[in-house]
Amino acid sequence: MPRFYVKNKENKWNIFSTIVDDFLYDKWLSFDGLLECVIDELIDDKKEELKTLLTDKPTVNTMSYEEALERKK
Repeated sequence: MPRFYVKNKENKWNIFSTIVDDFLYDKWLSFDGLLECVIDELIDDKKEELKTLLTDKPTVNTMSYEEALERKK
């Protein structure tokens, strides 16, 4: 999804999404607030991705222990 970081005249930040043609956050954020929101989103996405390792259809690359040892040789 194309996203654009936008700074307004008050030096506050938001993200504009061309998918929805709107800003993602209801309020404008300080840079530190933006940083926190974006990092939290990335962490949540990574957690969800890693949870798939506990299923029979992981969405990340996996390798058996034996194959890893063999490739290490």
